Amino acid sequence: MASLKDLLRPGRPATPAPDWATPLFAAKLAPHLRRKDGQVLVWTIEDRASKAAITDQFKANAEEYHRRYAASDHFERLFRQGLEATGVTVAEAPLILDLGSGSGVNSIVPCRRLFPGARMVATDLSAELLAMLAAYAFDNAAAEAVVCVKMDAMSERVTPGGFDLVTGASILHHLESPEQGLNAAARALKPGGHAIFFEPFNGWAIMRLAFERILAEAELRADPLDPAADAVLRSTIRDVAERSDPDTTTSWFRNLDDKWLFSRSRVSASAKAAGFDVVRFVPHRGHPTLYKDMTAVQMRLSTGRADVVLPDWANAIIDSFDAALTHDAKRELMMEGTIVLTKAA
Repeated sequence: MASLKDLLRPGRPATPAPDWATPLFAAKLAPHLRRKDGQVLVWTIEDRASKAAITDQFKANAEEYHRRYAASDHFERLFRQGLEATGVTVAEAPLILDLGSGSGVNSIVPCRRLFPGARMVATDLSAELLAMLAAYAFDNAAAEAVVCVKMDAMSERVTPGGFDLVTGASILHHLESPEQGLNAAARALKPGGHAIFFEPFNGWAIMRLAFERILAEAELRADPLDPAADAVLRSTIRDVAERSDPDTTTSWFRNLDDKWLFSRSRVSASAKAAGFDVVRFVPHRGHPTLYKDMTAVQMRLSTGRADVVLPDWANAIIDSFDAALTHDAKRELMMEGTIVLTKAA
């Protein structure tokens, strides 16, 4: 995807939005960022009622965020897994609304591969991340099929009942009220339409327990961990504690980037209240080395390095947790999962 530095300033008058896109919004699309040739990369919608905000990692640090979390192939596999496991069939050449698209690498890009002929609306509060997606779409001859809109997708600026599919790659857990995201998805869908979300769940509590035991063992052994590894374990323990049934009334909660670890019961109740008729869950993993593998992922994502590892005795503790929980138990106590929702027909 193109660097923000490669994007050009406006020159000629802006080109209009594709004809198929304009009826999907309850307000007029206005150019936000365009190339010198007038090609609009990012549109915007005025919404004075919205109080949504994002942190600097999605704006000034957008390129670093994109680099660290880009995983198109992984998310394509998750889409396929979710569709195959649930038997859900998406309309041919669907209209897709993506909530919290970011640079689109984990949602729009996989959907372009999976749904030939799809027309997609990518929404986000970060114009910086959307600019990367728009540049990708322009470079890959997809500018007519992907419309990027800087907006609060949880507001009512999207025309009700206009879309066949709503997607969200790790968006609900960023919201102060995940119910707003589910309501927005249900509102945007045609009757019988589907929504697919990828989210973290409260199975992360198992990792918290394992990491707490490792820190306690390190103290007993008088054998300090690598400082970078120690910091990852402590930050993960704190993060899981903060996101497990948090106090939503505090300013501290509002300033958290990642706010929630979900339970199936909460998602089910909220989805049914939003108007979804069927709620399905597809756990992502349950294999014999789940916790060992997720520890390695956490080390890499938290540090940006591949050389931060735990000592053998600490890995043995992680292995003991992997051995203690069966495949089915790991899937029941899932850490990450796909939520597949179907709106009442």
